[in-house]
Amino acid sequence: LFEKCVRLYKNHAMVVTGLGIEWNNYNFKKDITLDADAPYISAATAPVAPDSIKFVKNKLKTTFIKIPLLVQLNTNSKDPDKSFHIAGGMEFAYRLGSKTKQVYELNGNEFKIKNRDDYHLADLKYYSTVRLGYGNYFTLFAHYGLSELFEKDKGPEIFPLTTGFSLNF
Repeated sequence: LFEKCVRLYKNHAMVVTGLGIEWNNYNFKKDITLDADAPYISAATAPVAPDSIKFVKNKLKTTFIKIPLLVQLNTNSKDPDKSFHIAGGMEFAYRLGSKTKQVYELNGNEFKIKNRDDYHLADLKYYSTVRLGYGNYFTLFAHYGLSELFEKDKGPEIFPLTTGFSLNF
């Protein structure tokens, strides 16, 4: 949503913070269904649907509001728009929502199911992050979760690794 840079040394070294929104899509390899009412989210690999159901789409979507706290180094101190940059640090996020979406075929018909719930996902997460990019045009990033995806003792122990890119306008 917005980003603020505080100069440490000219435009070469900066502290970056701000406020952003993050959307994640976790696609399931197996034909599983998350049960929001279960006391524990299981990582079972056995399908819970009859063999006649073929999933076309089966995913969990999450939305977080996040605050980064990074140190950024730039190659050009005179014009940041013509500069390569690398940044590293931490990001902290609060979950705004989560939902599952399943699209499947059964007897030649297509069905869609969407459910909103928390699925025992942790409300707060924090992760280390690294960014590499050019000017205000594009940035490649990677996040590694230092907190678990699910609440403690409510699901499998998963520390997500996320990679991607951002285009800035």
